[in-house]
Amino acid sequence: MRNCPHCSRKAALLFAWPMLTAGCLDPSTRLNAPPQGSSERPNELQETYVPMVDNGMMHDLSVSEIHFIPHTAQLSGTGVRRLNRYGELLEGYGGTIHLDTVCVDETLNQARVQSVSTYLASTGLNMTNVKVETGLPQGRGMDAPAALRVLAEGTAPDGEAKASGGSAKPSSSGSSSGK
Repeated sequence: MRNCPHCSRKAALLFAWPMLTAGCLDPSTRLNAPPQGSSERPNELQETYVPMVDNGMMHDLSVSEIHFIPHTAQLSGTGVRRLNRYGELLEGYGGTIHLDTVCVDETLNQARVQSVSTYLASTGLNMTNVKVETGLPQGRGMDAPAALRVLAEGTAPDGEAKASGGSAKPSSSGSSSGK
């Protein structure tokens, strides 16, 4: 077979054309925002999820290690965004924000609590109804008997078999998770 320059150009154009036209497509929309700020091309469903996220944040009312620069009391960008939203949400309701941490350095923990309080006050939030303290998030979670049953029987608190395996026999005592 001989090497025809005309055929080579056709083949190159055939393979290059999709690559050249791919840059002409509109960028896709984003359902979530970038880590800092908002997207220039938000998805039309994005606003639908805002009340759900707000409800989860109000149920949880916590900040954790990820919201601080490691080994310091300085807020990270993620922490600033979270506290900005808490500043808006707590204005009408108040509440207690919990610092959920595994850090055993009480001095650092108290500095972080103070950092959160100071930041919230700087957003204009009236701090008379807002407290910040160390402790677990407010979410209900699972009580000890239900957790022990999950471990022993391999079932979820509602008696359904766990997807990860274990014995799938239903619980005879029912759920004790406080429902």
